Amino acid sequence: MKNHKKINVVLTVFTLLFLLISKSSFAQGSGKLKGSTVEERASFQTEWMKEKLHLDSVQVQKVKDINLKYALKNEPIMKSSDGKLAKFRQLKANQNEKEAELKKVFSREQFKQYEVIKDELQDKMKEKMRNQ
Repeated sequence: MKNHKKINVVLTVFTLLFLLISKSSFAQGSGKLKGSTVEERASFQTEWMKEKLHLDSVQVQKVKDINLKYALKNEPIMKSSDGKLAKFRQLKANQNEKEAELKKVFSREQFKQYEVIKDELQDKMKEKMRNQ
């Protein structure tokens, strides 16, 4: 039973982390994004990445296209009536695809910074889960 509970916690953390990233609900803008469109969320995420990762104009356009592609791809999954595990698997697969595309656009240093930020968000989510 303990393993089942741990799996649920891990899946919940990863799902929440993914939703944070895919919906661009980073700390500065989470309130602004409630009720936003897919395009607005992708745009916010692009602006956030541009600022945090110091993207150039060519990178910004490529990242914008990637963010919109995956925001559109994830929207029906998040709205579906599928179970949490099924949603998690689909969202995780999409996130892996997205990161592979971003890795081609970002410099090595930018991708490392992206991973650091992602890890920090994951740690914050785990801490919130522990404190609940």
